[in-house]
Amino acid sequence: LIWSVFIILLTLNVAGWTTPAHAKSINFASNTPTLSGTLPLMVAQDFGFFGAEGLDVKIVLIRGGPTAMAALVGGGVDYTLVAGVAAVRAIAQNAPMQIISGLQPYMDYTLLGAKNIRSVNDLKGKVVGVTGPGGIAEFAAVEGLAKKGLVRDRDYKILYGVGNSPSRAQALESGKIQASPFSFLERLELEKKGFPTLFDIGSAIPGFPFVVIVTSKQKIENDPEEIVGVLRAIQHGLDFLKRNREKVADGIIKKNKFGDPSTVRQVINQFAEVYSISLHKSDIEALIGATRIEADAKKLGGTEKFYTLQFLTKATGQR
Repeated sequence: LIWSVFIILLTLNVAGWTTPAHAKSINFASNTPTLSGTLPLMVAQDFGFFGAEGLDVKIVLIRGGPTAMAALVGGGVDYTLVAGVAAVRAIAQNAPMQIISGLQPYMDYTLLGAKNIRSVNDLKGKVVGVTGPGGIAEFAAVEGLAKKGLVRDRDYKILYGVGNSPSRAQALESGKIQASPFSFLERLELEKKGFPTLFDIGSAIPGFPFVVIVTSKQKIENDPEEIVGVLRAIQHGLDFLKRNREKVADGIIKKNKFGDPSTVRQVINQFAEVYSISLHKSDIEALIGATRIEADAKKLGGTEKFYTLQFLTKATGQR
């Protein structure tokens, strides 16, 4: 009987129905409201994996990588998901933070065109809109188009400040811009409205550390065990997601925040096998190369300036 009660309590905790009263509060920033951008954290939170590590995690939406990293440095958040390119650029500028793991080694962007644009070649002489300078949307658009043979400022122009996804879709509709990068979930919605997909940027730039997890140097020095717990919880959540897609989908659908049930399932099936907190030196080298700061990185002491694997090794046994 005692054993049966123990199993029931353990099941309730893993289901995310209880949180330890003594759990340590943590703010974890995400700079995108999309399902694909927050799903790993939501699974670890909703199904009790953070709780099992004694952590009470609050997911905070802070739009824009630079803003999220500023909140990290200022102590407003403890961790942040951020584009790998943005993280490397900030660290090269002496931001007191380090990358502690990967998360999404696939660039979740598709370039969509205005309704009169049918191919990449139709963008010659046209305008591609992005949210702001130095962001991942700009990098994705410019590097993706370069893979397709189009060079910025020679073949097309970049327009900053177009706004969030609905604003960029409106800009496409009005003719202010002729193309813009959108996430997988946004792509599904915009395709229904007749906006054509020009190409999948993730396929054009494969095996790229698109999203990483970053924390502050202060956190690294003062709370190493917490970091290990955070990464271990996320890893357990990703393992759970792979094995229980429908259960996760049911939980997400009940939140009623991420579109209709079929869309939620499409996103989960698209990304369940993609997420990985694994990170290697070659990933950091790829980010440094993409950011074109090889000389600066060398002056700063090489790749070790940008990341540390000590916590990931403890959390997963990765070597």
